[in-house]
Amino acid sequence: MSRSLGGLLLLVVSPAWALPPNPFLPHVSPCDSLSAQLGSWAVKGVIHSTEINAALMLGPQGAWRRIKSGSELFKGTQIEIVGEGFVVAKLAPGCPLTTYRWEIKGKTHAMDAGITVDAGAAIHKPGR
Repeated sequence: MSRSLGGLLLLVVSPAWALPPNPFLPHVSPCDSLSAQLGSWAVKGVIHSTEINAALMLGPQGAWRRIKSGSELFKGTQIEIVGEGFVVAKLAPGCPLTTYRWEIKGKTHAMDAGITVDAGAAIHKPGR
């Protein structure tokens, strides 16, 4: 009895695994998914000095991360360089894209030598 029940269950479940993917959903390759995930991160600040090179990055869910060279942003993405105003990550093999570069989008001034900040990072209220 239990063998026939197990065999019947196997016959019912195995065709469900063999179903083709939904043809109405667009096929997204892992490389396209990785590229979209990388594009959702932004560099908001870089600390570049002789002692430390670190960057502040803002993730897609609003989470802040402090990263340094050699750290891992997420699985398959190793931070290679934290430079003055930019971050370069080395990606896992398998995609045609081998590195990804983020740059700070914002204003810098002559007095900010060695300091780069995002234009929207700080709000200054005069008189306070």
